[in-house]
Amino acid sequence: MRVLAFFLALCAPMPALALSCLAPSVERSYAQFAAAEENYVVIHGRLKLDMSELPKGMTGETRPPRMTRVPASLRGKSLNKSGFVVPFEREVTLEVTCLSQWCGHVQADEDVIAFVRKDVEGYALRITPCGGSAFGAPTPEMLAQVTQCMTSQTCTSD
Repeated sequence: MRVLAFFLALCAPMPALALSCLAPSVERSYAQFAAAEENYVVIHGRLKLDMSELPKGMTGETRPPRMTRVPASLRGKSLNKSGFVVPFEREVTLEVTCLSQWCGHVQADEDVIAFVRKDVEGYALRITPCGGSAFGAPTPEMLAQVTQCMTSQTCTSD
């Protein structure tokens, strides 16, 4: 009887586990976006947006939408082989995704390194709960690392 109870307990619904993400790094992100089929631009700049438009995550029994599009603007410099030198000032669409109660998050008016997708519709920045496409308050080391990725093409996704 105890054995049966044990096996039934194993089959019982389990509570949701915490979201588990690999810690993002600019090198891993650079390698990922460089290998993507879509075109990406690396920007060091400031993101302007209305923070009230970002999804809040789970509220009571209500789950947030899987994706919320938020208008924003990004002003700074894009990366080329000489560094962050090409002026960039564009409207971008934040594609904020949520997984269960966890939603991607960015901070308005914060210095960022952003991997922005360019397509026929314009510019888009996907913001996921695990991060990796926007790095807030980048250090000089992070800026040097992503610049090295562009100039030497030696970044890995490991």
